[in-house]
Amino acid sequence: MCMRYKIKFMVFLGWLFLSAITVQAQFISSDTAKIQFAPTKVPDGVTWSPSVSLTDGGLFSEKLPPNISAEVWVQSQPISAGMSWRPPTSATIRLDVEAGAEDFTYLHAYFRYSCDRVHWSTWYNSPPLKAQNGIAGPVYEGSLAIPRMAQVVYYAKMQEWWKTNPPWSSDEHELSVWIARQDPDFFSREFPFIGYLQVRIEGETRGVQLKSLSIKVSSAVSGLTALSKGRGRSTTGEKWFFDVSKIRG
Repeated sequence: MCMRYKIKFMVFLGWLFLSAITVQAQFISSDTAKIQFAPTKVPDGVTWSPSVSLTDGGLFSEKLPPNISAEVWVQSQPISAGMSWRPPTSATIRLDVEAGAEDFTYLHAYFRYSCDRVHWSTWYNSPPLKAQNGIAGPVYEGSLAIPRMAQVVYYAKMQEWWKTNPPWSSDEHELSVWIARQDPDFFSREFPFIGYLQVRIEGETRGVQLKSLSIKVSSAVSGLTALSKGRGRSTTGEKWFFDVSKIRG
């Protein structure tokens, strides 16, 4: 009887251990970048069309006659998409536009991604979400997933890097630095993960007052990692910050 209870107890402990691994099997990230259009509040890297001007009340353009409209566009700064040691390969991007419904004759939203903050993918459409009344509102949402085929060369480089006996073989920031030093043009050809995201809106207006953009990036990555062989870098807990232009410098 004692042996039977002991076996049951060991099975129970094993179940608890596996449950703990399952809980830690993924790291889920959800961050929001808010762009407030007001003097001294706009983040560096945000740009917009010459048809609008920055005022205390937002990006503003004068009212135009009903038969005339002006093109307008706004582009966000590069936004880190995940953790500095493991960038995601899939993400969901939600954009909230704070402006009057009558300000645009039409408005489209797009996003693109980069591994190294220098080289970028093409732009992808982010469709508007429809409210319960069926009318599209000022909210847009798109998703992106990198196919495995686009990661083959990157993972081959990873296996080469492992042979150098790095301090932590799960640190993809250090891997990216190593790749850039070995092959400075690698990330101009390969886009195997989502390091940064950038959002752009384009439309036409007869007079606009755009107050803010809110960009929410959600992603999940595997939490299974190798053990570190020593003290990790002090910036491990930061968001993705790999910038190939600084490596080249």
